Amino acid sequence: MAVAEVETAPEPLSRRFLNKHTLLSFLIAFGILAVVMSRINVEAGAIWARLSQADPRWYALAFLTYYITFPLRGLRWRKLLQNAGMEHDVGIKLPALREISEIIMLSWFANCIVPAKLGDAYRAFLLKRTSMASFAMTFGTILAERIIDTLLVFLLLGGAALVVFSGHLPGTVMTILQAGSVLAVLVIAGLVVMRNFGGFIVRLVPARFQKHYGSFEKGTLGSFKSLPVVLLFSLGAWAVEASRLYFVGLSLGVEWSSTTMILFVAMASALLTTLPITPAGLGFVESAMVGILLVAGRMGIIPGMDESLATSVAILDRSISYWSLVLVGLVLYLVRRRKALI
Repeated sequence: MAVAEVETAPEPLSRRFLNKHTLLSFLIAFGILAVVMSRINVEAGAIWARLSQADPRWYALAFLTYYITFPLRGLRWRKLLQNAGMEHDVGIKLPALREISEIIMLSWFANCIVPAKLGDAYRAFLLKRTSMASFAMTFGTILAERIIDTLLVFLLLGGAALVVFSGHLPGTVMTILQAGSVLAVLVIAGLVVMRNFGGFIVRLVPARFQKHYGSFEKGTLGSFKSLPVVLLFSLGAWAVEASRLYFVGLSLGVEWSSTTMILFVAMASALLTTLPITPAGLGFVESAMVGILLVAGRMGIIPGMDESLATSVAILDRSISYWSLVLVGLVLYLVRRRKALI
């Protein structure tokens, strides 16, 4: 789909959600969670006691903070689209910020209910439908966005790890950093190949798709113009993302003694959402979050952090970044579908 125009509506999300591949991905996710929960010494009663005592004011602030990230990401994506030259293309009028933010939210909703990051293709289709923009070029801007996020998250993750753990990295942390380094190397290599061997690649593409590949390449490489502005929006979005975890922790009485630790946990969670095995990294994110928080507790970085508190933080944080997005995204999807905007 990355090199071909989509002229008709993609398979409905409801059908995607009910197919065997999606159902298998959810089984894998819940299987991972079951294995992790069985290996840590925690009781359901202790978790429920923690959650029932959470301060709703801090939780509400965490919820609000999370949804502030969508306009920030909308501003960034609009800038990427402008960098690729779409605003000047004949017959294309980019949507207002509100609609661009809604499209991003819908794509994230899709990523929460189907695996393999199919929400990214869905986002490109929605923009094509609302503005007649090239699907291939739009998908290129989304790829550029993913590249920027992957590299930025890895840099923030690595920097935070060195500061928090003073160079003595626990096994759990090292595994996450190794996964991040592999992703970073892959996206850099892919970008270098596209930039320097585009002429060779296009000759390998079937003739009927060469024009679409050219648009895809233009969208990807063209997005990197005005990079300081794009990075500013990116840093703002990730700073707000980390703030969500901070407020979730406060709602449960976590004594955050290191803001760098908050950044590390938030970036590790964000990195694991990129795994295409389960929807939005379901199972992997929660397990890693619990593991990192427990390591931080044992090292005295987060005083009082134990199994029940770590699990409660992961549950409450994902109730916002995953489960609330499923509900909010579903409402938005149904509203737009009723208005024939999907």
